[in-house]
Amino acid sequence: MIAAVLAAATTAFGSFEPVAFEDPEPALAALGPQQAGATAVTGWVGTPLHGVRIDHGLAGIVDVGLTVETWPGRFWRPSLQARVRALRTGPLQLLFRGTVGRALTTSSILIPTSDGELALQLGYAVLPRLAATIEGSFLGSTDFTREHTAGFVQARGGLSFAPPGPFALIAAVGVLRGSRGSRAVGTGGATFRF
Repeated sequence: MIAAVLAAATTAFGSFEPVAFEDPEPALAALGPQQAGATAVTGWVGTPLHGVRIDHGLAGIVDVGLTVETWPGRFWRPSLQARVRALRTGPLQLLFRGTVGRALTTSSILIPTSDGELALQLGYAVLPRLAATIEGSFLGSTDFTREHTAGFVQARGGLSFAPPGPFALIAAVGVLRGSRGSRAVGTGGATFRF
């Protein structure tokens, strides 16, 4: 009986072999977008946000993802993300990223807001397994009232290291600037692709 169920599942869903990552610059591939049919799980800790994201490749140049971030004691934010590779030539990659989400407060002094981000990231593979990135983004947050609507700009620089295998390490530091001043931001984490 179990053999018949496994045979039917194999026929219905195809082979269960892992997706091959034969990218000449694996450090850039770890930054996304994911290959068609590939999935990546990324987790990070940072200042001020920690989070986890699942991305799935729809085509060689587009992937979509679901993210959950938290600022402990203040809010948590589920969001949807799409990344599009605009250019990939040798060790150079340019990608656009768009995110929409909802910040749900865990603090009595904050209010829930709808958030969005548009970003442009330039990556360069210094070595095939080591890439450097710079990213600029615009972020907006609103509860659809004038009093609680704000815009921010963010600039970040980062590194991606992809040793042999499905894992990669990522890190970034930068500055978030808004109407109430600036804040240092930083993240460090890992990506697992399958």
